[in-house]
Parts: sequence; C-alpha cells; structure tokens
Amino acid sequence: MAIQQPTDLRTEYASNPLGIDEPAPDLRWRIETDRPGARQTAFRVLVASSEARLADGDADVWDTGKCESERPAVTYDGPALESGTDYYWNVRVWDGEAESEWSEPAMWGMGLDADDWEASWIRRADEADGEFERGQFSYVRREFSLKGESEDDGAEVEGEIERARAYVAACHQYELSVNGERVDRGQSFSYPDYHYYKTVDVTGALKAGENAVGALFTWNGEGQGRPTAEPGFICQLHVELADGTERTIVTDERWQLREAEWDEDAPIRNGEIADPVEIIDGREVPFGWDEPGFDDAGWEPAAVVGVHPTDPWERLITQEREVVGSRVEPESVTELESGSLVFDFGRVYSGLPVVDFENGTEGHRVDMLAGYLLREDGTVDDEEGTQWTDMRYGYVQREGACTFRPFNYLGVRYLQIDDPGEDLDLEDVSLWALRNEVPDEHAATFESDEETVDAVFELARHSVLYGSQEQFIDTPTREKGQFLMDAFNISRATNRAFGERTLTRQAVAEFVRSHYRYWEDEGRLNAVYPNGDGKRDIPDFTEAFAEWVWRYYRTSGDRRALEIAYPVVQAIADYVDQNVDADTGLVTNLSGGEGGPYHEGIVDWPPEMRYGYDRDWPARTTVNILGTSAFGRAADIAAELDRPDDEIEGYRERQADLEAAIDEHLFVDGRYVDGCGAEDASEHASQHANAFALAFGLVPDEAVDDIADYVADQGMRMGPMMVPWLCEALETTDRTEAFVELLTDAEADGWANILAQDGTFTWETWHCRSPELPDDHRKNRSESHAMGATVLVSIQRALLGVRFRDLEAAHVEIRPPANGLSSASGTVPTERGTVDVSWDRAADGTLSADVTVPWNTDATVSLPATDDHGSLAIDGEVVWTEDGAETGTTPAGVVGLERTETDRIDVVVESGSYRFVLE
Repeated sequence: MAIQQPTDLRTEYASNPLGIDEPAPDLRWRIETDRPGARQTAFRVLVASSEARLADGDADVWDTGKCESERPAVTYDGPALESGTDYYWNVRVWDGEAESEWSEPAMWGMGLDADDWEASWIRRADEADGEFERGQFSYVRREFSLKGESEDDGAEVEGEIERARAYVAACHQYELSVNGERVDRGQSFSYPDYHYYKTVDVTGALKAGENAVGALFTWNGEGQGRPTAEPGFICQLHVELADGTERTIVTDERWQLREAEWDEDAPIRNGEIADPVEIIDGREVPFGWDEPGFDDAGWEPAAVVGVHPTDPWERLITQEREVVGSRVEPESVTELESGSLVFDFGRVYSGLPVVDFENGTEGHRVDMLAGYLLREDGTVDDEEGTQWTDMRYGYVQREGACTFRPFNYLGVRYLQIDDPGEDLDLEDVSLWALRNEVPDEHAATFESDEETVDAVFELARHSVLYGSQEQFIDTPTREKGQFLMDAFNISRATNRAFGERTLTRQAVAEFVRSHYRYWEDEGRLNAVYPNGDGKRDIPDFTEAFAEWVWRYYRTSGDRRALEIAYPVVQAIADYVDQNVDADTGLVTNLSGGEGGPYHEGIVDWPPEMRYGYDRDWPARTTVNILGTSAFGRAADIAAELDRPDDEIEGYRERQADLEAAIDEHLFVDGRYVDGCGAEDASEHASQHANAFALAFGLVPDEAVDDIADYVADQGMRMGPMMVPWLCEALETTDRTEAFVELLTDAEADGWANILAQDGTFTWETWHCRSPELPDDHRKNRSESHAMGATVLVSIQRALLGVRFRDLEAAHVEIRPPANGLSSASGTVPTERGTVDVSWDRAADGTLSADVTVPWNTDATVSLPATDDHGSLAIDGEVVWTEDGAETGTTPAGVVGLERTETDRIDVVVESGSYRFVLE
C-alpha cells in the first residue's frame, strides 16, 4: 500500500521562514488523503546544510532516524544551529509497514545573534540632538559594486551572487528597495529594547556590477499600539558569492539621506494613532533614487546613532509574521454635480488608496477624502463613521503620468477625489489592501439554507482578516492598538478561519512582556500592548489571558507558548487570589483599571453595551467567573507542563472554592445576579452574568435548561466584545434555534442589523449609528472592530457542527444540530488537515451527512435521532435499524457505534470520507 508524500511542511508554524530566533524549532507536516484509517505510525526527518545534500540523503546536520510516533511534528534536537544560516529538511512517514516517499524539501533560516550586528542605526542629521518630529518621511540610499576591485571601504565585492539576505528594521516603518524594485515593507511598533527586525531574501534583486539599496522610512511618535521610541533605520546586507567569498554592507555614515515628498507640516489624523494626514508633492519624488547611477550629490550623509546595540535600541528580535497586500478594485464610481468622483470599494478594507493619473498638471493639487459612509448628497461623510479621524489626503501633481500612493493604512470603503483634472475610470483607482499573511484566507468556508447566516460568516471572516495587521488591532482607523480582549477574540477566529498561528504567538509573547515591563509586582497585564501611554490595565482582560493561552494551545499544540506564558499565568492567579474576600470567598474590588471606566472590571464595552449591568457592587459576577477561569486554566497549563501535583491541585482548589462562593452568593432565586456585597446582592440578573455562568460551566445541572431559556429569551443584550460567551452559552446548551435567531434578526442588535445598515465590517458596538447616542459618543464609535467576529467560530461549532475535542484537533466531534437550519456545508482547517462537512435535513426528516476526516485524526459523528428516525446507513451499509438494533455491519473506518441518552447516535470513525444517512 502506497502512502502519499507529506506536504505543507512548516517550521515554527511558517512556510520556509527566512529568519527565526528559536534554537530548537518545531517542524510540522501533513498528508492529504481520504483513505479510511490513514494515520502516521512513525516518521523520519532529515536536516541538511544544503538542498543538494538533502537531495542525496546526506543529513549532515540532523537525522531523527525512524521514530515511532503518531504526532506529525518534531522539535529539532540536533547540533546547535548557526546564526545567519539556512537549513533544509524533509520528512517521510509510515502507516504501519507502508512507507511514504520523501516530501519535497523545505527550509528555514536562522536570524542574527546579538554579536552578529555590524550595522549602525542611522537617521536625519537634524535629529542628532534628540529633537524629533513625528510624521517625517526620509529616503536613505547606498551604492556598491558586486564586480571589480574592492574599494578601501569594503563595499565593493566581486563575483556572482549565490545568496543575499538583508536584515532590516526601522522605528517605526520602512519600505526597502534594491535596484529600483521595492522588495519589502516592514513595521516595528515595539519598544526599542524588544525591537523587531526582518530577514529579506534579496538574492534575485542584486546583480553582478553596480547595485543600489535604499529605504523610505518614517517614525510615528507615540500612540495606541506605538511606543514612543526614536526615529531610526538599520540594514545589514550579507552577500555570499559563488566562489565562497562573503561580504557585508551595513548602514553607516556612507549612506546618503534626504527628506521625502510628504508635507511635514501636515496635521495629525487624531490623537490616538499619531499618523499624519498624508499630503504628497509628486514634483518632489526623486525618481531613480533606488537605482545605481542616481545623482545624490544634493543629499546629506545620514547621522549615525551607533552600531547596534546602541541607546535606545537594546535588542533586535526576529519578526516571524508578515503583512502582505493585494489590489482591490472599486465596484463603482459616481460623478457628483461638483465634478468630484466617489469610488466605492464595496467593503471596508484596511489599506492604501492608489490613484493613477495619466495627464497630471504641474502643481495642480488634488484633494481626496476617504470614509465609511456617504452623505445624502453622495459626498463622503467626514464625520459619521470616522471615529474623529481626519481621513483627508492631498496630492500635488507633476506634469504627465503620476501616481498618488500614501504610506499609512486606514479603514476605507469610499474615496472621494475632488477636481482630479482628468477623467478617472475604475481601473485608474485602487486600494492596496493590507493584512497579516495567513496560510489560506479561504481555509474556512460555510454555506447554509439561511442566507443571512452565510452573510454573517463572511462578514466575520473579512473582519478578522483585515483586523490583523502588524498586531491584532482594535480598528484600522482610530487607534490601531492591540487591546488584550480584542486580540483574544480576533485570534480565536483567525486560528479557526485561516489556520493562523504566527501572529497569535507574537501577541501572546507581547502581553507576557507587558507583565514584566509594567506589572511584575502586581500580577497584571497591560490592557493594550505595545502602547505609547505606558502602564494601563483592565482587570477582566488580565483574568482572561490564561483562557486565551489555553485555547490557542489546544488548537495549535504550541507548547512553547505555554512555557513562556505559564509564569505570568501563575502571577495572574495570585493576583486574583489576593483579591478574594476572606468572608465571602468572592473576588472583591479587583484592583485595576484605576481612574477610568474600567475600574475593578470593564464588564463590556462601550458602556451602552453593558445593557444596564449593575456594576455598583464590590463583587461583580463576570469578574468572579473569569477568576474561576484564571485558576482553572492555571491548573490545566500546569498539568500539561508536568508541574508538581500539589501545584496543580492548589489551583484546582482555588477554582473550586471560588465556584462554591459564586454559587452561594451570586446564584439567587435561580438566576445569577450582577454582583453582591457582604450582606446583600443586586436585584438585576443580566444576560452577561447568566451567559458567563453557562459558558464557563458553573450552572448546576438541574438549572441549566432554565438558565439557558432565560438567556436565550433576552435576545441580544451583550456587546461585540463579550458576545462570544453568549454564543458559547447557546451552543453548549443546544439552543441552536435561538442562536440562529440571534444571527438573523435584522431588527434587533446584532450582526444582521449591521448588514441591514450596509455595514461591511463588524462594529465596536451594535449602536454605532444609533441616534440615541450623543453625537460625541456616536462619532467616536468604530465601524471596523474585528473583536465582534468571533461568531465565525460559533457558526462552525454550533451550525456546521465541528468541534475540536483533543490537542491539535487529533479528535473532532461532528455534531449537526437538531434544529435551526435545514442544511449546512463547510470546511474547517486543523493542524492535521481540513475537516469537510456537508449535511442536509430533508422535509421528511431524513438527515444526510458527508464527512471527510483528515489524516491522523479520529472523529465522533453525532447524529440527532428521534423515535421516527433511527435507521442509520454508513456508505450504503445499514448499521442501525429503526427498532434500535445494531446490524453487526462495520463499514471500513468505523470503530465505534453508540446511541446516547440525549437522543443521538454517535459513530466513531478514523480518517477518511464517509456518507451517513439517518432515516
């Protein structure tokens, strides 16, 4: 029996990463097959110093030998890896005695060690005194030869290029160019003691002879998601020649610098993001600046701050995620009576508007305005939907063909162009849409008999895709900051929608660093990190961190994330415990969020999304329930990391004690009230309090149905930030009809109402356009907040029926709902491959389901049965008769069959494709 060769080889969850820091990287693979029962029983991995050696089977770096294991991954355990070096690897697997072919080769590159850096940080000469102006753009360049005799400065080298890597960073952003080609764009909105750099392959961009390398870079100053730091750029270009010679070109005083064509007196868009209004003078573009032979006599030498490391840049770490772009064309254009043109891109994207002019007029200024909404007269609204952000652009044309292209992204649906000076068609205007790179932006799919549910799924998928940039951002317009709860919500969806891992592990590591930077003595995390306003926390966000880490680990198997996070998870558990009142046993007056609307717990956000939650109590119910999660997940992580038994049990006991206190003081007359004091309790039993209790499994068995009905009957009374817990409450209690109603009621708060108002991105609040909100509140609400898109996961779990039941989805449950929809189909990516499900319920009640379980995975297919529908056939073979008897037939791949007490027939199957018909 032949086995297909392994595919989708990944190192540290990335495909062929060029620069990683991890000294013992995680190597992973998959096999695409629908053969019943296909699984890995053993593997062998080879690692070599060159692709040629690997092709010859010469594993001169590491050979695992044949390892008995079902896990399609291994942690590198060979000789110490060398910085700046590429490694090549492949894998073969066994299924019993059957052996696969070797996979196609994959590679990874190691980043630089601290002592490998020879390059200097450089910037403008007028910034040498420490006076910085944000919003400035600068060009830097250097020419060198790869042919001819070496110069004294060592920049000229000889020979054909075998391999070339640029190690590059800027504070805060750059675009790198080589020989007239833009080869990379990077962002590092991070603290200078943990500053990111990128490794860029420039082998194909260099050539024998004269070469030029350069960059356009900018510094934003402090803002949400942007620590202050200082302006600077650094680049180290390492070239390996065919004859074995190696040369290094570095940023130093020999680089030339000049101001770019951006207006440096332009206003800032708002006080949050620190981006300038981009006004660009096309006449000032130094065409050819990044090509050899350009006359830079009028440029000035760059000022050298110092060879790295130098104050303030203490440390450079590899950036293992990537922001990528794609061209989006407008769907329509409207000419207004004024002659202005309004282009509609159909949806809100995070991106850069680009306008190509064919016949520019020297000195003619074209004003533009981006936005989310149109006024009644058809113009782009500069107030509603903008979140108090100045979304203008300006461009001064040069004679002839010219292109307007800004640098910083915004959330954009409409672009108004005033007095363009010529006719512009749809092909002349575009949007360069930016997003975090993911393995497959369409990995998850969903389609059902209910069009509104399908539209909500796509709304969520689009939102989390473009809400993922250099960080998980709260919004691409007002703040661009990585808030912890927003990041948790977005990460849950990107993991399940795209198979994303790298941005999540970066975000987890960043919030871990926030603890050590600001909160090590207090056991907390920053609410937003990185950030320009320093130490700032929200208690509920800190409490939720362990839940995020655990869920990510269960999906990804990323043990390193657990190891990094666990000491902080312990500190959080201690922080919660220190706020437990000795008399009530409840978390009381949880310290944090001082001086703002988050004090002692945010509950939900914005304030109108609390729907009257009674916060006037020292012990708040949602805060206490999140506290049980902090203890419980600390125990789970401790157990996974093989910590001592008494450590694990200590967390379990704290969890049990807090749950008992909640039951005693906050579960009143069959409802969870919003809070309590030592003597009395709130009379308000919010949807928040009761949905949290259901989602976290705190409700006594005998009260589950009543509480679930109570929660479901309220419809939507939780905001986009906390609504995932409402969705989970409905899912875990099988309130599928209520969940579908929540998704499809266009008159009530929720996603369908966003769609009914022509919203194309999830919102910060269901009331973004409510006339009942004061103007200053409404105009500050974001219509591009991806935190509300976690509903995608609930659709997969509750309506498609796919639920992960084991680490890395090694076992999944496929559970078509008993009601709510008549049909659904879709795909869900996992670490082992894609789960593919299509089910249909006919008018007579017959349920048909086609299921594909990926390689190395088991599944429990749980089908709803009734007294009238109990005959089950699998792949055409009857295995269960209507009278409840097993036939004794066992189709290939079926390993278990059981009728449960909850009127379901559970079939356990191995990997493969199956058809189920329940009549």
